[in-house]
Amino acid sequence: MKPRAHLALLALLLACSGGETKGTDTEVTLSASSTSASSSTTDATTSTAATATESTSTGTSSTGSTTAAGTGTDSATVGTTAGTTTAGGECVPKECAGKIYQCGDCMDNDGDGKVDLADVECVSPCDDREDAFATGLPGDNMDPCKQDCFFDGNSGGGKGDCAWSLACDPMNPGGDKCPYDPNATCPDMQDPQCLMNCAVPNGCDCFGCCTVELGGMSYDIYLGDADCNLADIQSCSTCTKNDQCDDDCNPDNCEVCFGQTEPPPGCEDPMCENGMDSCTIDNMGNDNCPLGTYCSTGCCWPIPG
Repeated sequence: MKPRAHLALLALLLACSGGETKGTDTEVTLSASSTSASSSTTDATTSTAATATESTSTGTSSTGSTTAAGTGTDSATVGTTAGTTTAGGECVPKECAGKIYQCGDCMDNDGDGKVDLADVECVSPCDDREDAFATGLPGDNMDPCKQDCFFDGNSGGGKGDCAWSLACDPMNPGGDKCPYDPNATCPDMQDPQCLMNCAVPNGCDCFGCCTVELGGMSYDIYLGDADCNLADIQSCSTCTKNDQCDDDCNPDNCEVCFGQTEPPPGCEDPMCENGMDSCTIDNMGNDNCPLGTYCSTGCCWPIPG
């Protein structure tokens, strides 16, 4: 029976009985609320199942079920106990400059069981690949050498922007397109505006060189590598952290490091800097961040753009 019909019947019974005690009224209210909640739960479950079915059918790969080469560890273990936290609410699509990308569309595009920012390969909602750390945006960080802030959702230098050349890195993340050049001109210092405005996750530098812990091993990987993903992390281009804009991760201070979705053991809440709210996110992409922000490394970050 639908909730409204149920309420009408109860009201009719009360009217016929000539009125009941206050306690009976309470029972009626609770019964109606229970029926409504049950109906809502059924609808939500049906909606979630439909979404999961649609997402799975559109996924392009299954990185979550593939073990990382040489580690024997499933990539899903990266997020400690990823997705076990109930964030509350529903996944709400997040726009970036009026567009919705894979990492903000509330769908599991790569079929690994983790939606949007619950998938650690999503750097921000302004990221159009759930199956790799690279953003997949046309023109984003596509210059073979010149790099700016990897996390600002766009490429191209500007006043006060970050500036670096991959040719300056002896680990050669630029590969054949931009090989390491010991004679390259490399800035000694970054502009203070770069350090202030480039929102760098814990464990990364501003040019997308990030430390990821997987299978008991630590990897410094370059997120701009188009093929870099958790399932084959040993094949990712390695890099050297830029000391000028490196944000070290301190798990002992309850910081959630890049590649994780849960606070370290013994920490109830993540530690966030600069007055940011702490947050939780579950595998369906549900988080408890305010509008205009997204949950990453346990903190609510402003959406780039």
